[in-house]
Amino acid sequence: MRLKSRITEVLLAFLSIISPAIAFAQVNPTSPVPQRESIQELLNRLTPQQKQQFDNAGKSYKENQFVEAFAIYKRLLTELSGDAILSKFASEAGLNSGDQSFALTILKPLAQADPDDWQAAAPLTRACAESGDMSCRDSGMVHMLDLHRRGITPPNMQQYVVERVKTGENILLIRMSLEPWGRYKVYALGQLFNSEGKMLFRVTLESNDTDQPLFAKEHPEEASKGVRRFSLDGYSQTEVNSNGQGAWSHSTYKFFDGQPSYETVRDEFVKIATSKSASLSNRANVVVP
Repeated sequence: MRLKSRITEVLLAFLSIISPAIAFAQVNPTSPVPQRESIQELLNRLTPQQKQQFDNAGKSYKENQFVEAFAIYKRLLTELSGDAILSKFASEAGLNSGDQSFALTILKPLAQADPDDWQAAAPLTRACAESGDMSCRDSGMVHMLDLHRRGITPPNMQQYVVERVKTGENILLIRMSLEPWGRYKVYALGQLFNSEGKMLFRVTLESNDTDQPLFAKEHPEEASKGVRRFSLDGYSQTEVNSNGQGAWSHSTYKFFDGQPSYETVRDEFVKIATSKSASLSNRANVVVP
């Protein structure tokens, strides 16, 4: 197989798991700002040796070898200093390796140079969250919603990663929705993965339409102003059939009158992921959001 084919194959696999900030990279050849370079334009600039390194980094990332991928991207950046797309790949790998400082240093200039560059804004929001800068995190989340409302984010971009939280031997990946999605109106999604990358559990902040009539009856004034009832719900797969389809159990943990803050959602997600929160109810064989 030729090198170009291998790069394409690995890149597609890589983009299927990397955060939306890079996975939805768009070509904008008329833009005067360097941040709008496309992945294909980056590949066209690489030498055969650099393409091989880029290929190796993608393979390492796909296999959850983030430290190795990060090291390769950093080496490439020494040869292609300031390349926007490569900087975003390196920042993503850096965040997954625990190097928030590197990501902040790389992403802040990109985001400041072009505030509408959502490919920089999303991972920068995550870098702020993981470095403990709550003010930067919250302003980044507001900015992402603004970009979505102005039609700058791609129409098929549903959510983005805000934080990757270490919970013992597992990793909790927290995503915020750009707008509520699915039959249960999901506003936030947490996915718990083991060290091998297998998803063990998912937890959501939902505002199911079926919960709203009772809320409106109990709190008519708030409901008339658009306030909704929210719930924290957990889903775990109990079995898988020969077709790979699974049966899921569902647990409800808590209700909120009005949308809780990200900090509250994060804390509750972590409690649930670490079995420190008791469920209010449980069901079997449910549809996952």
